[in-house]
Amino acid sequence: MSQPRRDGGFTLVELLVTMSLLGIMMALSISGWVAWTKSTEHSGTADERESVLRQTQQRAVTEGRAMCVRFDVAANEYTVYRGECDGTVPLVKVLGPATTAASDVHLVAPGFAAQSGIRTDVTFYARGTAWPGAVKVTRTGSSKVYTVHVEGLTGRVSLT
Repeated sequence: MSQPRRDGGFTLVELLVTMSLLGIMMALSISGWVAWTKSTEHSGTADERESVLRQTQQRAVTEGRAMCVRFDVAANEYTVYRGECDGTVPLVKVLGPATTAASDVHLVAPGFAAQSGIRTDVTFYARGTAWPGAVKVTRTGSSKVYTVHVEGLTGRVSLT
């Protein structure tokens, strides 16, 4: 006896359920990806600021002259100069102005202890020292704050 032939396709209900599940999974993955992207931009900006300060400190030692990094909080940018930040000698621009990677990532509260008081820029000297202080990197909608520290005696740059 032969069995009746069955249709080998999918029903409309099966297709709709599958498509709905795929749509939900895509929506969840996209929202997670957006959050990951913003977090990566935030940490990447902090890493970049740390790297720029380290390179400036090394350049001061290598060239045997002071180097200055000025932070412009309003524009979210920094500029690197050859010379001291105190303004006694004209500065020569080396790099910048360079801005943050994303519009919602901000440079906040740069504060460096110079002889003239707290300033928003930092000088690295040829002997390896620097004005001690820090600059913070924040992101709109996030409570995470990265702080780039500069030690005075050694000119060491670190990120917390």
